[in-house]
Amino acid sequence: MEIEKIDKIIKKVLNNIEKLPDKNRNVEIGVLWPRIIDDKLKGKSYVLYEKEQKLYIKVEKSCYLSILRMNKKRIMEKLKENGFNYIDIKFLI
Repeated sequence: MEIEKIDKIIKKVLNNIEKLPDKNRNVEIGVLWPRIIDDKLKGKSYVLYEKEQKLYIKVEKSCYLSILRMNKKRIMEKLKENGFNYIDIKFLI
């Protein structure tokens, strides 16, 4: 078995690490959320927490829940544009 130098091993490891795009993510999700959603929904939903690449949103009423679920794809796209790579959004009443 051939012994490799540590610098070659480090280069291999660093080349295989997934590099995230350089997005400006200086904005907290709680600040960005009201900017992403419809004007009608501002104040009716807010960010509860983030866990395991999922975003949990508290929604005031079931009618707002339905609207957010219908717009989920568009919301996910806007989040990705702003550097947030969530795999899912969970809306909770």
